[in-house]
Amino acid sequence: MNRPFAFQSAASLVKHTGYSADNVRALLRGLQRVPGSSIFYHVHHALFRRHFTIGEFMNDFARWALTALGEEALAERLSAVDPLHCQSVREARNELVRVISEQLGASEYVAHVPSGKRFFFSQAQTFVFPTGRSAAGLREFGQEVQRVGVDTIFHHFVTAPLRLGRKDNDFSAWLRDELGEPDLAHQVAELSPYSYDLYRLRERIGDLVERRLH
Repeated sequence: MNRPFAFQSAASLVKHTGYSADNVRALLRGLQRVPGSSIFYHVHHALFRRHFTIGEFMNDFARWALTALGEEALAERLSAVDPLHCQSVREARNELVRVISEQLGASEYVAHVPSGKRFFFSQAQTFVFPTGRSAAGLREFGQEVQRVGVDTIFHHFVTAPLRLGRKDNDFSAWLRDELGEPDLAHQVAELSPYSYDLYRLRERIGDLVERRLH
C-alpha cells in the first residue's frame, strides 16, 4: 500500500546574527562567518518573502549590491548563483564567497555605504508543523496541492530538500517512490521555484497532475 503524502508547512523566527556590512569586503567576512541558517535566509528564504514579485529572482546579497552599492556587475554575478543547483547551504555559501572574492581581486577601490544602508545578516529558525491535509493517490494529490498555502509549497519544494541534503523536492520523491510515476516526478522536478512565483508554481504542479490523469 502506498504511503500517503502528508502536507506540512513551516514558520520561521527571524533574528539578527550580530554581523553587518558596509562594503563588499565586510560582506565577504560576514558570508564566511555567519551560521548556515543566515545563508538560507538570505538566499532561499528570500524567494518566499518575495514570492509575489514579478521578474528575475535576486537573493538578498545581490539586491543589496545593486541598490546600496550600485555594483550592477557584482549584483548580476551574485544573482547568477543558482539556488536550485546548490544541494546544500554550504554549496551556496562557497559559491557566493567565490564570486565576491573574485570581485575584490579585480577591484582597486572598495566603496562604503552610510550606516542607514548597511547590510544586516539575519537568520531564520524554522518550525515545521502538519497542515492536516494528505493525499493517498494522484487525483487526491492534484486536488490537495491546489488547496494548500504557498508556505506549504515553499516548504516541500525548497526547505525540506535542503534540510535532508537531497536534490529531489518532496513532491517528486513521493510521486516516483510511492506512486511509481517517474515521468511526472521528473516534470515536477524540472519546475524551478526561482523562475515562478509560488502561486504560479502551485498552479503548474496541479496542471501537470491534471494532464497526467487525462
